[in-house]
Amino acid sequence: MLFLFLKVRSLLEFKLLADENIEKGLVMELKLKGFDIRYCEKGIKNSELVRVSAEEKRVLLTHDRDFLQEYLYKDSEGIIVIPVLPIEEMVEILLRFFSRFKGEFKGRAFLLSKEGVIVFESKE
Repeated sequence: MLFLFLKVRSLLEFKLLADENIEKGLVMELKLKGFDIRYCEKGIKNSELVRVSAEEKRVLLTHDRDFLQEYLYKDSEGIIVIPVLPIEEMVEILLRFFSRFKGEFKGRAFLLSKEGVIVFESKE
């Protein structure tokens, strides 16, 4: 188990920005796993949140499926939408995703689930 933790941690060379709807417990668990993650300010509009994440070069982590709209993700650093589940399950899904995904995040949105991932890419 320690080997898996070290392998996954070495893959995390990017930063995350947690939407206000992400549970504090999830953020804390991800920090313990070695993620560079911070919360956004409360009350920010979706388009502004995408702008902030792009400026800070952080992939946005959210539960909000509205971010799967192309006009929001096409100019983003990447958006990960994860369902609301128990924290342990969300951590497991995220670790599995980050250990397997080797591609580019920029300009894409990812809908994660227990079954896998759906990738949304700009048609432009």
